[in-house]
Amino acid sequence: MTPMAPQRPVGVLERKLAAALDGPAGPRAEEHLLAAVSGGPDSTALLAGLAALAPARGVRVTAAYVDHGLRGTEGAAECARVAALAGQLGVPFVSRTVAVPPGPGREARARHARYAALADMAAEVGAGRIATGHIQDDQAETLVFRLLRGAGRRGLGGMRSARGRLFRPMLDITRTDVRRFLADRGLGFAVDRTNADLALARNRIRRLVLPFLAAEFNPRLGASLATLALRLRDEDDFLAAAAAARAAGLASGDRLHVDVAAEPPALARRIVRAWLERGTRRNPSAPHVERVLALAAGWKRGALAVPGPARVLREGEYLVRRPGRAPTPRTVSVPIAPGATAVDPAGRWRLSLSVARPRRAGEARSTDLRHALFDADVLPGPLVVRSPAPGDRLRVPGVGTRKLQDVLVDAKVPREARPGIAVLAAGGEVLWAAGVARGACAAIDTATRHVIEGVLEPAG
Repeated sequence: MTPMAPQRPVGVLERKLAAALDGPAGPRAEEHLLAAVSGGPDSTALLAGLAALAPARGVRVTAAYVDHGLRGTEGAAECARVAALAGQLGVPFVSRTVAVPPGPGREARARHARYAALADMAAEVGAGRIATGHIQDDQAETLVFRLLRGAGRRGLGGMRSARGRLFRPMLDITRTDVRRFLADRGLGFAVDRTNADLALARNRIRRLVLPFLAAEFNPRLGASLATLALRLRDEDDFLAAAAAARAAGLASGDRLHVDVAAEPPALARRIVRAWLERGTRRNPSAPHVERVLALAAGWKRGALAVPGPARVLREGEYLVRRPGRAPTPRTVSVPIAPGATAVDPAGRWRLSLSVARPRRAGEARSTDLRHALFDADVLPGPLVVRSPAPGDRLRVPGVGTRKLQDVLVDAKVPREARPGIAVLAAGGEVLWAAGVARGACAAIDTATRHVIEGVLEPAG
């Protein structure tokens, strides 16, 4: 009997990669992964490792390369090298070229373009997720970079092994593990010369800061920072869940109760951040969150600009978020007659007047400010429903005339909501600031025989 050839020992990288594939965030059997491969050592190891381990788990792999056009012929050469490696490993290959115009923030724009291209290629080949070659050293760089920028617990949690469609199975693998794996298999790799450009902050952290910290303070710096990131992620998940539970009783759509300021700060900040993030793809900064909390606590006044663009104001016991940096004037003037209905074109209200009818026994002035009764026999005309106008005055029974503006202030109508008040007027006479105050004009009294009812209701 011919003796069996000895099986190649499974190295550190393969063991760690196998653990990630079999872990909670790993792919299911028959799942399709798109492996993002740049041709550098980390992504080369990712592709070779997946090619060796994925088939036994029923997972399909396709290699993908994105050429940003930033390095001329080097990009084309790398694409050809990755295509050759994929062919050698028996893995399908796709590529895409994207254009990144020169200008400020080019690296960030290239990163966004790369992930957009990867998403397109994943859809093209039917891959459910995108695997990237981020390793433990990248995690350490991310943590230090965010720490220097003042990130909180969420940011210092670093990269997650799974986030949306992204899968990072190599976050426990070190650069040393990668180089040993490639050397054992005789696999070459490309060197991206932009990684040596110290004008880029990440390169300075990678080449100057981390080596200094490791040499002077902790030779296991990468592992220590990765462990710290894991703990912070776990704690952040716990606090986020607690904040979501508390927010259920405080936040509703674009309204947030000012009691959020009384929550423990760790929860209050998360509640405000999650509220500000609703309906927008832009993330609020820590100063945005702190200013909103100060507004809730009464330490600040006025409108606060927040990402969106939007603004946050305090209206009574609530904070409200409104689109834009400033209110958009929406004035209205709609003719109305008894038996008709006026509808605000902006969709804020509907105001109806009944036809004249006999006064019912005991019928008196309504205490419901959304409902008004008028003496049909003395009601002036023509009538119009309009927005409040400068100089408007309201004749208040038993008081005299008052500026409508003062009436709205006393009724605690928020400044931005005042243009949306429906005013029923005849000429220069304000009969009714609907929902706020009834004027003395055409008021019913003992002599009233016929009435017209006015009803205000929200539109929609």
